Amino acid sequence: MSRSRLLLAVCTVASFGCSPARVATEGASQPVVLGPWLMFPGAREMTVAWTTAGPSLGRVEFTLVGPDGRPGSQQSAQEFAPVVDHRVRLEQLTPGARYEFHLASNPAARGSFTTAPDPAATASSRAFTVLVYGDNRTNGGDHALVVRAAAAQGAALALHTGDMVVNAKDQRAWERWFDVERDLLSTTPFVPTVGNHEITDKGVTYSRHFKEPGRPAYHALDYGNVHVQVLDSFEMQAGADAHTGGVSDAQKAWAEADAKSVPADHHLWMLVHQGPQTHPLQMRQSHGGLPGVRELISMVQKVHPVEAVFAGHEHFYERGEVDGLHYFVLGGGGAPLEDPDPAGAGVKLALKQLSFATLSVCGCHVTGRTLDILGRVVDSYTLSDCDTPCTDVTVQAATAPTFDGGVR
Repeated sequence: MSRSRLLLAVCTVASFGCSPARVATEGASQPVVLGPWLMFPGAREMTVAWTTAGPSLGRVEFTLVGPDGRPGSQQSAQEFAPVVDHRVRLEQLTPGARYEFHLASNPAARGSFTTAPDPAATASSRAFTVLVYGDNRTNGGDHALVVRAAAAQGAALALHTGDMVVNAKDQRAWERWFDVERDLLSTTPFVPTVGNHEITDKGVTYSRHFKEPGRPAYHALDYGNVHVQVLDSFEMQAGADAHTGGVSDAQKAWAEADAKSVPADHHLWMLVHQGPQTHPLQMRQSHGGLPGVRELISMVQKVHPVEAVFAGHEHFYERGEVDGLHYFVLGGGGAPLEDPDPAGAGVKLALKQLSFATLSVCGCHVTGRTLDILGRVVDSYTLSDCDTPCTDVTVQAATAPTFDGGVR
C-alpha cells in the first residue's frame, strides 16, 4: 500500500488526532479562496499552492503536453493530511517541458507551466524569458494593468521585487492581490522577495503563502544557467521594521558562501526589495540605497561577478550602472508613482511610469526590455554578451513599438 493510501486508511486518530467523522469532513472538497499559484520551480519539479476555505486533502492532476500540443497520460500528486494552505509538489518531471494541471477538487482551478531547462543541456540551446516587476501595493486598477501586460509576455519565470499589499494584516487586500494576479500566477512560477509592507504583520502572511517552511526568507534558486539570490533587505532579526531595512551578518555570510557554488559561466542575479542604489527626486527617510545590501554585494563580488540586481521600494523605474554592476529599480507595479532623479550618479534611465521588465536568456547572452502597460518598449539593454551564438531556434527577435518618454 502506498504511503498516501496508508495514511488515509489509518487517519487517524493516532497520526492526526482526529475522529473518522472529522477526517471525512476535512477530506471533503472545500472552496478555493486563493490561487492556485506556482512555486519552487526546477527542471524536474514544481510546487502548486492554493488556499481553501476549510481543511481538505489536496490533489493535483497534471499532464505532459507533447511537442505537437497533444496531452499525454494524466498523473497526480496529493497531500498526506487535510490542510487549508496547500502545497503539492510535482516530481520526476521532464526538463524544459510544458505541463497542464488542475486541482482534482476543482477542475476550474487550472493552469500550465514549463519546467526549467535541463541543466545538462547546452546553455545556448535553452532560451527562456524572465519577468521582473513589483510594488503593486495601493492602486488595484493600475496593478491589474501592469499584470495584464506582463502576463502577455509569456515569461517562464516571474521575479517580484516586493510590496504586494499595503498592509499585510489586511486579508481582504491579499484576496484582491491574488485575484488580480490569478492568470499570471497559474501559468508562471512566482519568486518574490520580502518588502517592508510584507512585515507589517511580522511576515506571518508572507511566510504562509510564499516562504519555504523552516528556512529564512533569503534563499537561492537555479533556473537554467541563471542563479538567483533572493535577499531579505527587511530582516527583522537584523533590527528591521516596516520603516527601516536591515541585513544580518548571517545573511551576508550565506550569500558569499552560496556564490562560491555558482559555476563560473552562470549568470548571478540578485532580487531584493531595497537595493544598493536608487535616486528618488525627493529623498524620504529610510529610502535610497541600503548600506547592508551594498556590503553584501561587495562580499559576493569577490567570489562571483554579480550581473544584475533587481529591486523595488521606490515607485518608479530606474536603470543604472555603478562600478560595472547593473542595477534596476522596478517599483512601478501599482503603488503611487514617484519622481526619480535622472541626474543621480550612475543613472542610465529613469521613468515615472507603470512598468515591468523582461530578460531574455540564451547561453551567455542576456538582453532586456522594460515595457509599459500598453506593451510598448520604454527601455532596452544588454546585460551579457559573447561571441558564442544563441542556437535556440525558437528564439525570435522581439518586435514591439518603442516609446520615447518619461523622465530622463
